Amino acid sequence: MPFGPTVWLKQFGASLLEFFLPRLCLFCGVAVGEEAAVAVCPECEAQIKWVASPRCTCCGMVFADREGGDRVCGECQADPPPFARARAVALYDGPVAQAVTRFKFSRQLAFLPVMQHWLKRPLCIELVADADLLAPVPLHPKRIKNRGFNQSLLLAQAFPGATVAREAVVRTRHTAPQVGLNPKERRDNVKGAFAVTDPALVKGKQVLLVDDLYTTGSTVKECARVLRKAGARRVEVLTVARVKYD
Repeated sequence: MPFGPTVWLKQFGASLLEFFLPRLCLFCGVAVGEEAAVAVCPECEAQIKWVASPRCTCCGMVFADREGGDRVCGECQADPPPFARARAVALYDGPVAQAVTRFKFSRQLAFLPVMQHWLKRPLCIELVADADLLAPVPLHPKRIKNRGFNQSLLLAQAFPGATVAREAVVRTRHTAPQVGLNPKERRDNVKGAFAVTDPALVKGKQVLLVDDLYTTGSTVKECARVLRKAGARRVEVLTVARVKYD
């Protein structure tokens, strides 16, 4: 189940509060009009750094030099990733960073509909429409038991018409958190940590991996690698946010 009973009760309680109390911005607390799609005020939304060109056509990295068009970055040229392209909605900064961390680590479920709303941008819809199935990046059962949910699965459920294969990729061993690790340590940490237990589910399919944050890409690269090995025709990646690397 994506939620434990306690998490469901918290979400239900938050919904009741929103019904009876004035709608407030989740980031600054000012009143938000009922006509707003989500509980984010215009001032806080203006602080969001949406991912835009020029960027890498492969990994989606935003180039610091704002001149020129989209192109393949040096890292992807030197070491092409096992996925065809990765895209993120916004840079991991300001309100977006708050939403990701407060949802994932503090279980503040009110941020889920906000992030799901961000994922409805045209580029994201395009990736979902092109995919045969969506594969949430998996957590180990121990991590799910501790957190109460897999944030990637809940984000993938932002697209009710899409096929979400929650166990297309499984985590075969418990790994240390990636936070605080350097790029090499991140790669080593997740190497061999994922598997496809039912290759028939992904064989010949275009699979869209869904996660909350793209940092170095180590996790989604390892997931994409096992998907391609299992016969997936093409793998793409969609995340809410990505860390900016120049």
